[in-house]
Amino acid sequence: MNTQRLEELLRDARYALRQLCRSPLFAITLIGLLAVGIGANTTVFSIVNSVLIEPLPYKAPERLVRIWESNPKRGLLEFSVSVPNFHDWQAQQSAFESLSAAEMATFNLTSGNGPERVAAAAITSNLIPTLSVSPYMGRNFLPEEEQSGRNRVALISYGLWQRQFGGDPLLLNKTIELNRENYTIVGIMPAGFQFPATRDLWVPLILDPTREPWRADRTNRNLWIFGRLRAGKTVEQASAEMGALATHLEQLYPQSNEGWGVRLRTFKDWLVPATAKRAILALFAAVGLMLFIVCANVAGLLLVRAKSRLNELTLRVALGASSKRIVQQLAVETMIMAILGGGLGLVLAFAGTKLIMSEVPRNAAFLTQPKIDGHVLVFTLLTALATGFIFGLAPAKWAIKLSLVEKLNQGGRNSRSQITKGLANSLVVTEVSLALMLLVSSGLMLRSFVNLQKVQLGFVPENVLTTQISLPASTYAGAQRANFYSEAILQLQTVPGIMDAAAVTQLPLSENAWAMDITLDGASANGTPSSADAAAITSDYFKVLGIPLLQGREFTDDDGDNKDMLSLIVSESFARFYWPNQNPIGKRFRPGKTNPFGTVVGVVGDVRNKLQEEIRPAFYFPHRYIGTPAMVVLVRTAAQPENFAKEVRARIRSIDPGLPIYNTRTMREVISNVNAQPRFEAELLTLFSTIALILAAIGIYGQMAYMVAQRSRDIGIMMALGANARGIRNMVLKQGMKPVVIGVILGLFGCFMITRLVKNLLFGISASDPFTFVTAAPLLTTVAFVACYLPALKATRVDPSTSLRTE
Repeated sequence: MNTQRLEELLRDARYALRQLCRSPLFAITLIGLLAVGIGANTTVFSIVNSVLIEPLPYKAPERLVRIWESNPKRGLLEFSVSVPNFHDWQAQQSAFESLSAAEMATFNLTSGNGPERVAAAAITSNLIPTLSVSPYMGRNFLPEEEQSGRNRVALISYGLWQRQFGGDPLLLNKTIELNRENYTIVGIMPAGFQFPATRDLWVPLILDPTREPWRADRTNRNLWIFGRLRAGKTVEQASAEMGALATHLEQLYPQSNEGWGVRLRTFKDWLVPATAKRAILALFAAVGLMLFIVCANVAGLLLVRAKSRLNELTLRVALGASSKRIVQQLAVETMIMAILGGGLGLVLAFAGTKLIMSEVPRNAAFLTQPKIDGHVLVFTLLTALATGFIFGLAPAKWAIKLSLVEKLNQGGRNSRSQITKGLANSLVVTEVSLALMLLVSSGLMLRSFVNLQKVQLGFVPENVLTTQISLPASTYAGAQRANFYSEAILQLQTVPGIMDAAAVTQLPLSENAWAMDITLDGASANGTPSSADAAAITSDYFKVLGIPLLQGREFTDDDGDNKDMLSLIVSESFARFYWPNQNPIGKRFRPGKTNPFGTVVGVVGDVRNKLQEEIRPAFYFPHRYIGTPAMVVLVRTAAQPENFAKEVRARIRSIDPGLPIYNTRTMREVISNVNAQPRFEAELLTLFSTIALILAAIGIYGQMAYMVAQRSRDIGIMMALGANARGIRNMVLKQGMKPVVIGVILGLFGCFMITRLVKNLLFGISASDPFTFVTAAPLLTTVAFVACYLPALKATRVDPSTSLRTE
């Protein structure tokens, strides 16, 4: 760029700033509109960038793979891996540099600032090296620490180090108490590292069947497996090799491996679920549509602005200014406003990102902390420049065309009117069609969310408080666990206002149902699945949650004491599926591989474990029979359940003061958390569509008001010649609603394309739901009609005498 050209641009910039200062309301309005559109796009793009674009924080992350066992015939597409199969994979595969394993766990941490329940993982010593991550302080586990007696070492997260130990730099090689056993801290992981899920602590994984005989069972699948591909190997090649290995193991061990294959996914594909990708892209498309509506409004404002400066532009043309020179001047003005709007939008994006992250569902673990980095800054700059250039160019070209008409005095006002009318109508059509697409998309999401709310849960969540406890194995074993929960329930039942108390291994809707293999006593029906959801419960559990007893009896406090006589309660769908048209009471089946056959003593109503899936057969057995250490304690209260939280924790701690009591929530909060992601998506789409509807209404009103103002002289003459107010109003409404109707028709066609982005996010409704389309189109048309009616009403109040005097 030569010096003369640069000086010319600087002169145009100074002139543009003076023009903006002369019209502050216009400048503020236009910059504000751009800031809203660009800010919303930047906010959502920061999420797209952090989740879909930014590489994972590991060396060569494209070579990192998650591996599952898979049994499609049983509906288990991605399942954990058994220890023997994992060992065979390690010994016989050649596609991976290393295979590592992890097992999810939790610990009661009683060192530091107070008791805390810590999410943990037991991992093989090669897992951290597989990820190519180094501890922030200290060292990784040693291979020999995977042996019993040498495994009392731990790695802790940076967050836990700061939270519980105040960032003590001398913490390495000190001992902490986990489940009332001493562990030595050998390393502190870097900030942000919480692999393989939201974990705060890691211990060595011991896979010793002589210490734990159940680990030799190939049907006991509970390991998470990770691998790093060898250089030059692809996921497809590794999948083929592992599939062949699975077939070989199936032939060797048909009883445990029949039907079981292998499934592989890259870390990116695993950590960001397909539903999350679709939701994020749908939101990005929504804010993109909103930005186009903003741009249409901006173009309309620039159109009015250029019309008001027509005399100035005509004079410049008459004095010899070239079209290129005038377009450059107007483009510089537009670009300055676009850059200012982009800067303000960036400020809004900082606030918007924080707001979205504060509202993001807790179960959206895939969503890392979005940040305004270089990619986002470049996106914001390019969006601002493209917006200013593309949508500022049309009004500039229009102004030049009108200036030439004025200079040549050809066509006069009629020519100007036709040029103005055509561009204004195009902007209205664009705004209406885009707004309708957003309205239909948000309407579908809202209806889907309403359908989720209407799903029959099978229990009564009102006035129920829940809290979780996990007993350390070092001090509670066997009957001691059952006795602890029995004592806790007795303590809670004495609290005034608590009507009933019970405990269960996992809550309904927890989406981590305990699936157990079952064997019926006698022949089973063809196609019968070989597993069902299971839960261990204490007596009164059904009473606390309001689950109806349909047949037989509930458990008593004595059920489970006799290990040779197992009483079982089944769900209605379990009884209907396994024993259709039969009385299930007295029927027998074996839960698991080693338990005795149990007898069905009762049938209860179905309860949902996964909100958006069909109800699976389920059964319950007495907690005293197995005495699991981790349980959820529930109480039904006579008043607001949250008011009893403090007393519930106090009564439980009176039995064992050192136990962490965590996840104290009402049952309504549990349900709300399950609904959090669809609610979050519906709320954002509704927000964007509402803004789009308001912007479209403002744009239509502005265009119609401008048209009425420009034609006030003609309207006055028509009224002087005898036209009545009704005829004038209808004429203006007809002119205003014509592009609206065209926009609605085009928008309906666009909806069938844009709704493909949300169809996989919907529940109980199709992407072409007639009710949503029929509701959204009239809503938008009504808003547009009001936006047209107000200027039309103003047109009927034009004073004919004023128009005649100007003539």
